[in-house]
Amino acid sequence: MLRAFARLSTSLKILIVLSLALLPLGIIASLASIETAKANRTNREAAARLLANDSAERFNLYIDHVAGLLHAAQRNGPAGCRRAITALDAPGAAVAIFNAGGKLICSSRPLVATSPMLAAGPAPIATIDGEDQAVRLIASAGDVPGWAFAVLPKALLARSLHPNALDGSYALRLDDQSGQTLSLATIESVPLGRSVLASFPIAGGQLRLTMTIATPPLSANEILLTLLPLLMWISAAAIGWLVVDRLILRPLDAMQEAVDRYRLTGHFETPPLTTPALEIRTLGHAFQRAALTITRHEAELEEGLARQTKLTREVHHRVKNNLQVVASLLNIHARGARTPEAADAYATIQRRVDALALVHRSHYAELEVNQGIALRPLIGELAANLRRSLPGKIKPPVISLAVGLFHVQQDAAISAAFLLVELVETAMTRLPGTTIAITLEAVRGRGDRALLTVRSPALARDAAPVDDRFELFERVVGGLARQIRAPLERDEVRGTATIELTVLDEATRAGAA
Repeated sequence: MLRAFARLSTSLKILIVLSLALLPLGIIASLASIETAKANRTNREAAARLLANDSAERFNLYIDHVAGLLHAAQRNGPAGCRRAITALDAPGAAVAIFNAGGKLICSSRPLVATSPMLAAGPAPIATIDGEDQAVRLIASAGDVPGWAFAVLPKALLARSLHPNALDGSYALRLDDQSGQTLSLATIESVPLGRSVLASFPIAGGQLRLTMTIATPPLSANEILLTLLPLLMWISAAAIGWLVVDRLILRPLDAMQEAVDRYRLTGHFETPPLTTPALEIRTLGHAFQRAALTITRHEAELEEGLARQTKLTREVHHRVKNNLQVVASLLNIHARGARTPEAADAYATIQRRVDALALVHRSHYAELEVNQGIALRPLIGELAANLRRSLPGKIKPPVISLAVGLFHVQQDAAISAAFLLVELVETAMTRLPGTTIAITLEAVRGRGDRALLTVRSPALARDAAPVDDRFELFERVVGGLARQIRAPLERDEVRGTATIELTVLDEATRAGAA
């Protein structure tokens, strides 16, 4: 138990200790006030029933008063209507006069003419209108044919039936003989209160008034004495909590806000701490020193990363330049070749060096945006370079492209570029002037896969004699497919080659950026 108490917060410990200390005083004061209240309870209940009886009698008097107004209105016509509604003085109240045939003579507002269910006489007929939340009265002066009609809204009745109680803690309900109910007031809760229920017939037994009165079993002094221990406990808890809040909690909250700002802005500023707790101020200064050290280290790391990125770009730039120099040297040597076979060999090597240089140039540009190498411009430029690399005596092929916008990593781009060089070079050298179609489209249902297809009649096995060079081509493309880690599907009859590439989907590119 002591271990569980030790794990509680300081404010809760203070609350428990003060509550236990003040408990005996609270019990003594409560017992004394309860004994005093028992003697006064019966008198209060009797007084509450008298209030209910008084409200019932005042309602009967009010009904008689309204009936008198209706009689006068029936005798005086429209002027009587106006005087009656002025006497009622309540929003929603209405008065109307009908002749013996049920025709409306006058009304304070539009009403529907309805004949009374019973013969109207000097004694009013009282019913409850549950839809309009009002009481309807029908009365008739004995010397004038027809009847008068009044609508007494809920607010008017609640005001006229308000009992002469000091606290007003009561509920009023009217019921008629047809089962209609009208609630005029709702009881309010009273601390330690009791409810007294009283019911009286009104309006000649046509209605029944039910009143529920909440009477406190204790007087004000008794309630004060009963609640004194609670007030003492609340005061002691409030004082203890206030001390803990001012000395510990608020300074710690200020430190927490400063830490949150440091996490967002990277700059820590010790908040102004007015607490006399020396330990919290020392903690704030220590955290400020640690934040300054972390900020300095982060700045050094960012500077080193920027320097490393710059060196990496410089390396790629130099590799690209060196590959271009090699391609230029190969071009120069190819021009001085003495045999067509040597020139073809130089051209073959130059095409592959050009492809590698093109990928490196694209990768160097990719370092600026960090979203992968775009295949559409890479394939387009590669096809154009291959077409231009043919000697003038060989008819160039017709190359068509249908390439989607996809991005790949550098390794995949190099393998795909070499594979395209092999396929396109073989096609345009086997059948000069042939057609070559290169497509790159997404694999349905796979956002990280794209299908690269090369179609050309020259890739069919029977399009030209199969020689050692064609067999070497088949071995090379098979090895490149293994580097791509995907099977190369070839249709040797139609002359198609298809392979699946791993591409960067939108989520991966966004995360890399």
